[in-house]
Amino acid sequence: MIIIVDTNIAFSAILNTKSIIGDLILNSGNVFQFWSCHYLLEEIDKHWVKLKKVSKLNDIALHESQRLVYKNINFIDEYQI
Repeated sequence: MIIIVDTNIAFSAILNTKSIIGDLILNSGNVFQFWSCHYLLEEIDKHWVKLKKVSKLNDIALHESQRLVYKNINFIDEYQI
């Protein structure tokens, strides 16, 4: 099954990889295919300060969380849609 991931879902998963959403994205790749457009990457970067503030994680931990979430999402160029 293909699931489209928007910025809010990615934001939530990055904030807490152990949440239901985080767990779903990180551990169900054998059941679901997660897709999003490259614009999601820009949106997360734009709200990085807010992510740091809300998560209370240091840069290293937050970047690791981001990396784990991103590696489970297939990104497509908006121009192909």
